[in-house]
Amino acid sequence: ARLDALTMLVESDHVFALQAWAPVSTLESLQTFCNKNQMALNVQVPQGNENPPTLLKNPTAVAGAEGAVTFYITPAYSSWDPTWIMYFSFAIFFAMIMSDAAYGMMMGLILLVAWKRMGKDDKGRRFRSLMLALVVATIVYGVAIGSYFGVTPPGLERLQLKMNGMPLFQQREMMMLISLAIGVMHLVLSNLITAWRKRGRLLALGSVGWAGTLLGGLVYGIAVSGSNQPIAWFAESLSLSPESVRKGAQLGGMYGIMSGLAAVFLFSSTRPLFSIRSIDWVMRMFDGLLALTNVTKIFGDTLSYLRLFALGLASAQLAITFNGLADDAMQVPGLGILFALLILVAGHGINFILGVIGGVVHGLRLNCIEFFNWSLTEEGTPFRAFCKKV
Repeated sequence: ARLDALTMLVESDHVFALQAWAPVSTLESLQTFCNKNQMALNVQVPQGNENPPTLLKNPTAVAGAEGAVTFYITPAYSSWDPTWIMYFSFAIFFAMIMSDAAYGMMMGLILLVAWKRMGKDDKGRRFRSLMLALVVATIVYGVAIGSYFGVTPPGLERLQLKMNGMPLFQQREMMMLISLAIGVMHLVLSNLITAWRKRGRLLALGSVGWAGTLLGGLVYGIAVSGSNQPIAWFAESLSLSPESVRKGAQLGGMYGIMSGLAAVFLFSSTRPLFSIRSIDWVMRMFDGLLALTNVTKIFGDTLSYLRLFALGLASAQLAITFNGLADDAMQVPGLGILFALLILVAGHGINFILGVIGGVVHGLRLNCIEFFNWSLTEEGTPFRAFCKKV
């Protein structure tokens, strides 16, 4: 680190020069320092051929998600800051994987105990804000599915989301569809962000094409999968017959897929669209065909979001299993209560730890792998202040 710092210094007798990057917010204090010490200051904006380091700057409430972003990649200076999206999507994914309000309350208790200690520095305050978001999201989602250590206490059933009189979480087909829909929307947002960053260029239409393909695929999949509830909702709201809505969704989804893939094929090349050279036309077709090979990638990325339901179901089933074992242990004469308590404490403790690990690992994975692959591919270097560490 010292050798690296020396590369930014030039020294000759009693004259020295330092060249470094500085945030705009520090320029006023730098000017004051230089004036006080009779030093010259020359400020220049980054040039197009330069690659400044990246300094992420967000409100303290969401800044804790910066660490989740830079854990995988530091966005390039010319790229964009995904902290806000990471903050909300990571909290939602974590909650869906934990799938228990009581586990969220346990996390909240741990956070409450460590709250004051974590507030001693800026880094700790940022992290506890992220933890608070995870706790709130986990409790809200757990209440919505009606799971408290794997059971639904009497009186709290009215807070549970239901469909056709049955708890939504017990309807696996619908929960799988919800997980896929979340994945589609997440990836659509990723591609639309890429299109916005490429605005003014034809390449933007290629990213819009991927977004259209995803939406068309979701609509077409619902139409042909035999899932009746979404079709019934739309039919009722539009005052149409379910069959006509299904046929319309199937046709609209197919058009969405075809037009989206057409846009990907036509606008995924950097070569000029209107060219008199035949090689440009040939290479544009080659680039388009090469881009279309990502169909399997985007299909696999979408299916990857099924882990939200699968891991949540696994956590819920483990909780129910441990409750059942404890109930059986209660039947043992004498020490039955002790055995049941041991099973409950050990079982739910293990399930809680597995849920936290799974929520962090897979919650980050869906953001850092699936989401970033379509919107954040340019890597930069983190900004580090030029200072002497004591």
